Formats: sequence, C-alpha cells, structure tokens
Amino acid sequence: MKKVIITGGSGFIGRHLVKRLLTNKQCSVALIANTSNLAGRHLQEAMPLTFYAADIRDRESILNIFRDERADTCIHLAAKISVADSIEKPEETMDINVKGTLNVLEASENSGINNFVFASSAAVYGDVKELPISENESLRPLSPYGTSKMLAEQHVSSYKKLKKIQNTISLRIFNVYGSGQASEADVITRFAKRLSIGEPPTIYGDGTQTRDFISVDDVVDAILLSVRSMEDVENKGLTLSSIFNVGTGTPTSINQLAHKMIAIFELDLQPIYEDAKEGDGGIMHSYADTTMAKENLHFVAKKRIETGLREMIDTIVLQK
Repeated sequence: MKKVIITGGSGFIGRHLVKRLLTNKQCSVALIANTSNLAGRHLQEAMPLTFYAADIRDRESILNIFRDERADTCIHLAAKISVADSIEKPEETMDINVKGTLNVLEASENSGINNFVFASSAAVYGDVKELPISENESLRPLSPYGTSKMLAEQHVSSYKKLKKIQNTISLRIFNVYGSGQASEADVITRFAKRLSIGEPPTIYGDGTQTRDFISVDDVVDAILLSVRSMEDVENKGLTLSSIFNVGTGTPTSINQLAHKMIAIFELDLQPIYEDAKEGDGGIMHSYADTTMAKENLHFVAKKRIETGLREMIDTIVLQK
C-alpha cells in the first residue's frame, strides 16, 4: 500500500486508522471528510497527509479527488451511523450510505484503485437466533441503517464481480468502542458520560441483551490485515469479493458492561432500569463467529474488554 484514500477519515475509526497508517513512512494518505467535521483539519495540522473537505454525496468532487490522487487503495469508512437517526430520516441515511458508496466505488474504478475495503456493520444481520453469527447467516436488517449497509455491501460485491475493481473486502464490524468515541448512539459512550459525573448508567430493558464489543484498535488491525491480504497475490482465496465479521466472538451482556464500567470508575452505584425504547433496533443477542476472519485474514481480536474500557475511561478522566 503506497497511497491510500480514506473516506470518513476524521471519524472515530478513521482517526485511529490514520494515526496508525502515518507511522508507516512509505505510505501516503489522503483523507476525505465532510466539511461539517473539523477533526480532519486538526489531523492535517499534526500529521503529513492530504485533507479534502468533501461530501461523498457530491459525485463530481469525489471523482476529481480520486483522479488527482491516483491511489492504489481505498478504505471507505464514511457513513451515517446512527440507527435512531436512520429511523427518523431514512432518506438521508440511504443517500449517504448507499448513493455515497456508489460514488466512491465509481471514483475508485475510474482512478484505478486495486484494493477496496468497506466498513459494513453487524446491523445487516438483524435479530439472529443462531449464535454465534456467521457470514452465511441470512440478512434481515431491522433498521434503515442496517438496510443501507446491506445494499452498500451488494454494490461493493458487484464492482468486484463486474471486474470494475480488482479486490474488495467488506468488514461487518460489531460493537466498536475506544478512546475518542463520542456518538450518543453507542451504549459505552452513554454509560461513560453519566459515570464521569457520578451518575448511574441507564439500562433500557432488563440488561440481559448481549453484544460483541470490540476495541477500535482491533478494528484497525482488521482493516490493515484486509489490505495486506488483498495485496498478497499468492492468497488466491481473496481474489474474489469477500465478507468478514470483525468481532471478538465473546458476548457481553449490558448488565455486565454496566458493572464493569462502574468498577473501573470506582463508584458505588447500581444501574437504573427503564423500559426499552421503541425503535432501538430490537436485537436481543449478537456476537460474531470469527472463524473466517481468522482463517483468511489471520485476524484475532487481542484486547480484552476490561483493558479497552480502562484505557477509554482513563482518557476521559484525564480530560476532565
């Protein structure tokens, strides 16, 4: 990977990815971020990269950026990620996540991108009864967000099948967390916000629902291993479009999460329970079968949730 374009590079995963990539002196990075997010500008000031303020819905702008950069790899992270927002504004979510992805794919084809990594989501599965969830599971998304990621995945796969892009990989990322995460849509962020001011976390429902929480550092590893696998011409198993789960393979209940975080904050509190919110996605249990990622990408999540949470919470405490 000599030159890489990252869309959504100033977002949560993108910031961690950019910092990791820029430790590689032989890799040139171009970052595309929506003008409403100024984090990319701060990254540009601190690191040697090219920053473009552009919206992936702007087809001509994206085409021109890709033509100017002539990169060999695209890592497509830009997306509208809130499930709640997707229910309230489904057209906007589809416009960004589906049409925007098509614009990025078209720009990748026209500029000669060889390797394309797409950040998908476990939301494409919906409420699955067979656990752990494998990549062969039928897709039954419960929200416009999940549907948008499913449709975007299909477009990514079609570009490979039609030989428009040489190699593509879609990563179905489970519940990612880590330092610098700010989305109110994320349960860990919501818990941390309340605990940081001495208030108990609020759990919607009985807290027995489970999720597969994966550190952003492990997600970055999975992305970079995907690029490396595509660049490995000897690995013929990855010459076709491929889809992989990115998770730990270990379920954690919301009750367990709350008590772990309370303990790390060293508070004497009990969670508050409220009725489940309508339209919250409705998924009861979710954790990944990671066999395919291990066998094909040599990816195994390394960071235990206790370690990752403590690192995240230490950062919050230092910022207070």
